Order: sequence, then C-alpha cells, then structure tokens
Amino acid sequence: LLEQVFKNLDVTKILSNIFDSQTDTLFSLIHYKLCYNGAMVYAKKWFDGNFAKIIYKKADVTSQRISDFLTFLGEEKLQRKFFQQYLNTFSHSSKGIIIDGTSLPNQIHNPLTAWGLSGEEIDKQIRFLLVVDKESTAPLFFRTLPGNIIDVSTLKNTIQELAQFGFKDCFIYSDAGFFSEDNIKELYEKKIQFLTRLPATRTIYKELIREEASQIEKFQNGTKYGKRGLFVKQKEIELFGKKVYAHIVLDPKRKGREIERFILENVDEKETNKEIEYEFLNQGIMILISSFKIPKHEVVPAYYIRQTAEMLFGFSKDDLGILPLRVHNEERIRGFLFLQFLTLIYFIQIKNKLDKKFTVEEILLSMRNLKCKVYDNEILTNELTKEQKEITQKLSILVPKTLGI
Repeated sequence: LLEQVFKNLDVTKILSNIFDSQTDTLFSLIHYKLCYNGAMVYAKKWFDGNFAKIIYKKADVTSQRISDFLTFLGEEKLQRKFFQQYLNTFSHSSKGIIIDGTSLPNQIHNPLTAWGLSGEEIDKQIRFLLVVDKESTAPLFFRTLPGNIIDVSTLKNTIQELAQFGFKDCFIYSDAGFFSEDNIKELYEKKIQFLTRLPATRTIYKELIREEASQIEKFQNGTKYGKRGLFVKQKEIELFGKKVYAHIVLDPKRKGREIERFILENVDEKETNKEIEYEFLNQGIMILISSFKIPKHEVVPAYYIRQTAEMLFGFSKDDLGILPLRVHNEERIRGFLFLQFLTLIYFIQIKNKLDKKFTVEEILLSMRNLKCKVYDNEILTNELTKEQKEITQKLSILVPKTLGI
C-alpha cells in the first residue's frame, strides 16, 4: 500500500534521483518508521517478515549498515541537494509558511545537546525547527539546533536559508517565541508579510490592554470562530518605527473561567492597585500583530493555522517515534532527524488523502493484516476485508490477486 501511494509523488522522484543505489535502503527505513515506530535496531527483524523485502531487494537494513546510512543522511551536502530540488516545487505556489520549534529532551553527550527550556522545565535537549506549508500542510524544511538556542534568534537564519534554495516572498505565521524588534524589522526589510502573537511581557501589550480592554465587549466587535463567539478589536499602531495592526482578541468563555480563578486567588487583597487592575483586564485576551490589515473574522483562523506545526510535532512524537533519541553521534542525529522529516512528508501525504473516518495509524494497522503466500515464482494475495477494500479505494489503489517475483 505505501509503495503504491509513494509511486507518483514528486518527492519520491526527487529522492530516487538523489539516492540512486541506496534508494531501496532509504524507502525501507521510511516504511519501517511509518509501520512500526520502534528503535532502528529492530528494522531488520521487521524487514525480514514484511513485503518490503520483496519490493526493495537492494536494501541493507542490518544494524551496522543503518548506523552508516544515518551518518550518510546527516551530510550537509546531501541535505542541501534534496532541499534545492524539493523546495523548488513550492517556491512559486506557497501561500504562506508556518515556522515553529519543539524540544527533543535527551541525555546524549554531543554539541547539539544543551540545557534549555522545555515547556516549563529546564532540561537537556535538542531544538528541532520545522517550516510547514500553510495550504498543503506539507513539511518544507527543518533545522537542528543546540538545545540552548531560543526560537527568537532563529528566524533570520531560517529565512536566509530558505532564500538560498530559491524560496522567498512568502507570508509567515509564527508564535510569540519568534517576536523581537530585530525580527520585525527583518521581515519588513525583506518585504515579508507576517502574523504573530505579541508577548504579554511587552510594554506595548500592557498599554493596549489598559487602553482598549474595557472597550472590547461591544456587539460591533463580535465575530465567530467555529462554534465560538469572540470579540476582536483592531487598531493601527506603530511598532519599532513600523506601521502594524494590533488585533485584541477576547474569548468570553475563557475570560469567565480566568476571572473566577483570579478573584478566588486575590479576594483577600485589602486594596486594589494598578497591577491587580491590569491583570483583571487582561483575563481571556491575546493580542495578535500583523503587517497588513486583516478582516476581523479572519484574524483568529489565520493565527491558529500555526497549530499545523504543533500537529506535525505531535505526529513525529506519537506516531513516528522521534523520541527517545537513541543515536549518539552528531552526524547520525542529523541523519536520523532528516529521516524523520522525510517520513513526516509521506505521513502527511497519506493523511491528506484520507477523510476523517480513518487515521493513518488505523489504515496501517488494518492493511498490516492483509497477508500473502510467497511461492518460488509467484505471490498470492489473500482476500481483502470490507474495511481493507474501503481503504484501498480511498487511496485509489488496486490490489492485485497475484504478483510475479
């Protein structure tokens, strides 16, 4: 099933050209990561009992060979060659990109592992930065960074690296972690449109809350986001010498929960001060900043597009076994994360072909039960169940009754 899905994809053609004689090993490992997200050391056991062994006859997935292959995958020259061709397919069609980062906690001793903030805890980690196409949700690019590099300092280099591959002039969606004066000025200088969240620690955030928060809850500011009713007040402001648009978004349901908790926690305060008054006004609010005017009903949906990157991080961690990191050599880590990135591309391609009735995990588990009998010169496929027939139809795959060897 996977081999048939992959067959007509542009990325498959690119990888086949780049990897040449090692293509079979690469696709065997991508199949392994999709079908069984265990340690790489078990790939050979999986391969020996899987149809992949018949499709990819030149694959070598012994433990030592995989280690050498991951080192090969970690080569900068190889990755550049891939991204040069891969990003070329998106360079003129992209309608925006999402940039986000995640922590990969580990105890591996190498230059990439460093102490950094992971959620609300300090941990030894590697940073994994992902660039995603807004429209197709396809992963476009990734960077591997030391764990003590914070997101805000990575935006410039990420944009410059994308430009080296011919990818430029796009719309960037990012979270508050990428917000800084340098980054805002850089985006204006490169004439790149953006939508980001304003950190609550910024002085201008506090000024906007004090000036505008009490004026938000008016019918004229009301808008819908799915089944939720929100208030959005928009205002043109100056930020670091540039004209931008501030979108003050209030979620009344969230405000109700937060105000109740705030009152219970502060009810014993003997007198009201400016800080308590400010915190009270700030409940249930976030402020978004954009480089151009956006209709109020489009602001929140546009911002939450960036959750696509978080979804992909979730797939990488939950479905594709990116954690725990089990490789120790720096080049192998870079190679392993490149393999994860390629696997994620295919995962999303399959996901986008399915409707909400099936998840990728479900179809792989279901199709895993389709067995065959291997004779000297021919393979006989067992009968498909009703669910397997439905899956193959959704993916436009014709399952042959017999296959020659």
